Amino acid sequence: MRFKLVALSACLLSGLVGPVDAQQGTITGEWRSYAGDLGSTKYSPLDQINRDNVQDLEIAWRWKTDNFGSRTETYSRVTPIMVNGVLYATAGRRRAAVAIDAATGETLWMYRIDEGVRGDNAPRRNSGRGIAYWSGLPDETDAQIFLITPGYHLVALDAATGRPVPNFGQDGVVDLKRGLDRPVDLIDGVIGSSSPPVVVGDVVVVGAALAEGGAPPSKENPPGHVRGYDARTGERLWIFHTIPQPGEFGHDTWEGDS
Repeated sequence: MRFKLVALSACLLSGLVGPVDAQQGTITGEWRSYAGDLGSTKYSPLDQINRDNVQDLEIAWRWKTDNFGSRTETYSRVTPIMVNGVLYATAGRRRAAVAIDAATGETLWMYRIDEGVRGDNAPRRNSGRGIAYWSGLPDETDAQIFLITPGYHLVALDAATGRPVPNFGQDGVVDLKRGLDRPVDLIDGVIGSSSPPVVVGDVVVVGAALAEGGAPPSKENPPGHVRGYDARTGERLWIFHTIPQPGEFGHDTWEGDS
């Protein structure tokens, strides 16, 4: 059996993590957002690794994903984030959230929700692309990790323990198939997301991914609206209708409420 190995090293992380500048709100030597910062610059100014010494890099440790799920996931697009010496990532076919000691490769905690048939029917399964980090206090004692599951739930986890945040949504979970301003089948509704949310200030911004054209094509299929949620409570703060609704700018350009 071929096992997939996720090889991460301290040297590799040095080349991946870091901010563009202080205006991006990131900290040198870390990678706090999926794309490095909220501007998605994917840039690190770190210079310890260069063309002269890259050939001397050695693997410091390996972290295996073969035991996350009923079978090994063979296609991973995850970008770990790193905050205060801890890597946060997703792994496996059911998209478990994990925290890993960046220095040793030790797994600190793991969280996974069992979504049953809903997860099995999801259009965006597997490990996805990653997770998001948020803290509202200067000392970061309230730090949280946000995960979008294959079955389209938004989960808030305590960054230190991996436990669901009880005051967020319902015991740490918000059902993203609800609150779309249109009924969506909670089990078979073809909507999900493999991307992590984006946290801007105290707002968790969530997008959507749909089957191309729908199955079958219909104006009643789930909409791909964008929503913002309170990072502390899980309350929906706003929704952007990607197809304008009655009374919204541009609605008249959609014939027959298409």
